[in-house]
Amino acid sequence: MSDLIPAGSDAVAPSAARVALADDVPSIEELFSFAREAELRVKTLRMTIEDRVVNAKGEQLTSYEVQLQHPGRVRVTTRRSTEPMSRDYLIWLSDGETATAYDAARKVASVRKLPDRVTGSEQADVPHFARQYVPLTRLPAGSLPEAFIHPHGLFRNVLVTGPLAVVGTQPVADREAVIVRARHPRSAKVLVDRPDRSIDVGIARDSGFLVLLTERIGEAVTRHAEVTALELDPTLFESAFELKLPADVRQVY
Repeated sequence: MSDLIPAGSDAVAPSAARVALADDVPSIEELFSFAREAELRVKTLRMTIEDRVVNAKGEQLTSYEVQLQHPGRVRVTTRRSTEPMSRDYLIWLSDGETATAYDAARKVASVRKLPDRVTGSEQADVPHFARQYVPLTRLPAGSLPEAFIHPHGLFRNVLVTGPLAVVGTQPVADREAVIVRARHPRSAKVLVDRPDRSIDVGIARDSGFLVLLTERIGEAVTRHAEVTALELDPTLFESAFELKLPADVRQVY
């Protein structure tokens, strides 16, 4: 994927090598290649993810609402409360050059230039496993939306560290998802580095986007993240990429 253009470039956007999966059971390599190119199949995207995590505090629910327009424009709203009037939400907005982050609960905002990438890390003469993925539109680093829309890092750094298998299909967000299971992946924190740990990911057969991520220890589900709404090439308005900060907001670097 080293031929992806950086956000804001005037070059012609690359196209996906594969537009659809065959009707038979795809191989792991075919699935992962199909998923890596998912963002190349759309110009705009709207996605909602619900993430349920079970830990010592009980079950915690976080929702992510993503609105994306290539190249470079994206808005990610993260909500930690189901109350409609709650101010416990964060907004991350980018135009491809800078990112604005706003924490409504704390009334804190920051505007920063997106970090530069390592020069030469995406060149063709760099080994494939060492190349840096350059997306059309950048998302918050290390976030769940990034893993669902840009799954290259999840595949390379987590899933392939354990045995992989296609275990079936299931409907997710009114789409058929092909389920891949990674058993006891080695890329994990010490507390969950166990032989009975597994991760399932669901890849939408029609688009290649990740729509499901389930982590288990034994039979107990410790995390279940699922796309509840997915719109390909929806009409997005300019207001989606505008953010008017309150007068009393504190600006931090």
